[in-house]
Amino acid sequence: MRKEALTSLLIMLLVAVLSADFKIMASEGYRLPEKRIVDIVDTPNPPQISVNPAGKTALLVEYTSQLSLADLAEPMAKLAGVRILTRFNIPHRSYYVVKIRLLDLETREIKDFELPEGARFGYPTWSPDGRYFLSANYKPDGCQVWLFDPNKMAGKPIGPARINSVLLGPFWWSQDSKRVFIPLTIENRGQPPAPPLIPESPEIQETSGSVCRVRTYQDLLHTSYDERLFEYYATCQIVEIDINNNQVRQIGTPGLITSFTSSPDENYHLVKILEQPFSRIVPHSQFAHRYEIWNADGKLLKLLAQLPPGEEIPIEGVQEGMRNPFWQRLKPASLCWIEALDGGDPNRKADFRDVLKILDAPFDKPEREIIRLPMRYSGLDFLDRENMALIWDYDRDTRWIKGRLIDMAKTNAASESKEIFSRNYYDQYQDEGNLVYYTKPDGQSLAILEEDAWVYLEGRGATPDGYQPFLRRYNINTGEKQEIFRSGLEALESFVDFSSNSRDAVITSREDVENPRNFFLREIKDRKAAEPVELTAYPAPAPELKKVKKELIKYQREDGVPLSGTLYYPIDYKPGQRYPTVVWAYPREYTDIKTAGQVRTATNQYARISGISVLFFVLRGYAVLDNAEIPVVGDPLTANDTFVEQITAGARAAVDKLVELGIADRERIGVAGHSYGAFMVANLLAHTDLFAAGIAQSGAYNRTLTPFGFQGERRTFWEAPDVYIKLSAFTHANKINEPLLMIHGQDDPNPGTFPIQSQRMFGAIKGHGGTAKLVVLPYESHSYDARESILHVLAEMFDWFDQHVKNRQRSLKK
Repeated sequence: MRKEALTSLLIMLLVAVLSADFKIMASEGYRLPEKRIVDIVDTPNPPQISVNPAGKTALLVEYTSQLSLADLAEPMAKLAGVRILTRFNIPHRSYYVVKIRLLDLETREIKDFELPEGARFGYPTWSPDGRYFLSANYKPDGCQVWLFDPNKMAGKPIGPARINSVLLGPFWWSQDSKRVFIPLTIENRGQPPAPPLIPESPEIQETSGSVCRVRTYQDLLHTSYDERLFEYYATCQIVEIDINNNQVRQIGTPGLITSFTSSPDENYHLVKILEQPFSRIVPHSQFAHRYEIWNADGKLLKLLAQLPPGEEIPIEGVQEGMRNPFWQRLKPASLCWIEALDGGDPNRKADFRDVLKILDAPFDKPEREIIRLPMRYSGLDFLDRENMALIWDYDRDTRWIKGRLIDMAKTNAASESKEIFSRNYYDQYQDEGNLVYYTKPDGQSLAILEEDAWVYLEGRGATPDGYQPFLRRYNINTGEKQEIFRSGLEALESFVDFSSNSRDAVITSREDVENPRNFFLREIKDRKAAEPVELTAYPAPAPELKKVKKELIKYQREDGVPLSGTLYYPIDYKPGQRYPTVVWAYPREYTDIKTAGQVRTATNQYARISGISVLFFVLRGYAVLDNAEIPVVGDPLTANDTFVEQITAGARAAVDKLVELGIADRERIGVAGHSYGAFMVANLLAHTDLFAAGIAQSGAYNRTLTPFGFQGERRTFWEAPDVYIKLSAFTHANKINEPLLMIHGQDDPNPGTFPIQSQRMFGAIKGHGGTAKLVVLPYESHSYDARESILHVLAEMFDWFDQHVKNRQRSLKK
């Protein structure tokens, strides 16, 4: 007994000695912050609104504000870049619809649809004629489409309970609103392939001469078994269901279909199908594939193109051959697509980058070339007149974007195209807004065009004083503008939609510092929006948030770059008192000072706080500088050469301003960020002494693990090794002498932010005697969805900054 007692004593002494050097964290379970924080986190999200295409009514859609850990623990197959919930045969979801309400836009009466107890639906979609809407009911024993009738305020299931939305949406309407297309799992497909008891072969990859510079993707296929499993879950059969009699008709044959669209006359279908062999280094979006044209019954009429896997696409390049095919609106069956003229390589000098081509039914003649673009194609808007469209192209070096008006009936539209919009993509002050669309009764979605000249534009309305959203008419012939509505600075009000196709009233969302977001109706008289009439009256989710004071602050970097951020004061702020402060930032990249210094915030919003927002700190005696601009400015090819110097200058300017305002104590300021913001946090702690501590969420710290580029960096590690090493906080871990809390989702799928990034960074800091803590959240991805995870992260963040920021002086005195 004496020997056993002595052994126990030695073990106790050994543990005590080890604990003096290392904190061995026992499992505490999931933690909770104080009740008032929990109550705010649990507050339901404000509803989304979906206006009936026919007008008069709208849906108010309420959805989950977070998932549960049990949701995230659902059996999942991670295959070819998609995470499949195997009991549901759908991709992983971050929300579910739990309530759908009907709002009468004339009487403002609100009624609830009857939903099954505990049901979880997807977002609803109106039929083009506005008589019905569809939503998917997600159940582990089989997901099924439901048809809802607003006149009866009820819904019913249609079609088999076998939705397969792994590669496609769960359903889509026919253009006549009488039929629904649904991708289904194969009937009687049996059980999924059983995993081999022993490996079938080694995992083998080979290369010989081809240049494959790909990003560091996750959830790829690795084995033959993975391929069989992917085919099992992703193969679907398209069916067409008559909503009146529920009759089901199969369209075509089963396949790995990733896109299925019908021509305007609905006599043809454009289908994209994945092909083997499957790539092991890119996700399914870059697998080998073919484009086919089927007739209305699903019979193959024409093989349009067969394309190899995108393994050799240059960094920031595009694939050669047919890409982005789509049907021309207001034409029976004219197929459009884009082809690269520079080999898809942005580094190759070329007079023209892309070309738009068209092939008309019955697809037996050569395609027509419509326009060659000097920059890379980035989108096309069809206007409400046959053959009229606005085509966009973008230059990655200058960040310039242009919109050209073209006549698609012309063989060479370039000579007669007219430049309508042109600006730096990041120049928000010059952003004219986005074209407003509407849905015609025949199902075609088009940009509104009145009198063959006027389009509608809606935008965020960035100004030096903050966002002032707007709706305006714009004459594409003369450039004349007619402002219909623009938000003031006393409240933030944004255009949502027209209340009907007559366009005599608009629906807006409106909020201010004391009142949460609600929906309003404004009649349009003499092309001006009248005073708003309240449609909904949702109360403030957390009345105490009305007391939160905030303001836009502006300051300058030492080299003259103008900066800004939104300063939130502590809930019980007293003038003249300095407070511990949190700076939240994300280092965005710009080509010039003019765009870098623009204000990108609004201070006239209700202070709704949710998830793991650092704004919760204002309820705990902190000031918060939210969205502090810490830009990296310069030529996109070389801007990162001075990344550390630029983020240091931006952070120093923010700290100096906070101290100058008398709100912050210079010795008690913490810095926090997510993803690339976390990367910034680690570098600031490594290279400066501006902050007392840091919090880094889902970050990357070793850039040699992303050797073929990251964020806006185009050069490879071998082309710019000094930059990769300099920007890797991991290589400077010995310099991090401020406490760093790292948080990471265990299943982070984001390219470049593998969990090993945080694990190795923690090991490096620990190995040099630094102060750090690593929290790895089970089942979580790049952002955090489970209620348990969200509350635990908040508790960890509060404790970290309370200890190392708020109480820093007290601990130093001791």
